[in-house]
Amino acid sequence: MVAWQQQLTYTGSMSTTTPTTALTKTPATDASPELTQIERGLTTIVRWGNLPRVRERFTAVAGMDLERASYSVLFRLEEGPARLSDLAQRVGVDISTLSRQVHHLEAAGLVGRSVMEEDRRAALLSVTDEGRDFVHRIRAAKRAAITEMLEHWTPDERAELGRVLGRLANEMVAFGCRER
Repeated sequence: MVAWQQQLTYTGSMSTTTPTTALTKTPATDASPELTQIERGLTTIVRWGNLPRVRERFTAVAGMDLERASYSVLFRLEEGPARLSDLAQRVGVDISTLSRQVHHLEAAGLVGRSVMEEDRRAALLSVTDEGRDFVHRIRAAKRAAITEMLEHWTPDERAELGRVLGRLANEMVAFGCRER
């Protein structure tokens, strides 16, 4: 697992105050052409990833459709079993919201519960074999799409993209975790 994947754990509460960071100090008119290109590229990538037809393409390959929020829960649990409260913190939602998502995943046979030996009142959530297979099919579909998109790129260009995206992801996580 790479650093940015390990760091994508929500560890705080959402602030309702206006931040006094670089976000509010730098007017959009000061953006260089490079920053404008980066911002537009990131916006395009995020929009593409949120398009229903893109999600439908991946779920068709995986053979099952889930609510969008359920994907992040399932992918987090694939990293390792967790108690509901710990998983809620990692995902960044309240327990009641997560409980509904987990219920749907359990009903689909993708997540299971087991009693924790050290605290028999608590349940440990984990991905079932069927859930693991589903995650692998989704990842394979995503990798196939990326392979197709980058088929005309050289191996060096693909390696550079991977390096730069990994670095950007690490910076984004670090930026999001900084105190404001």
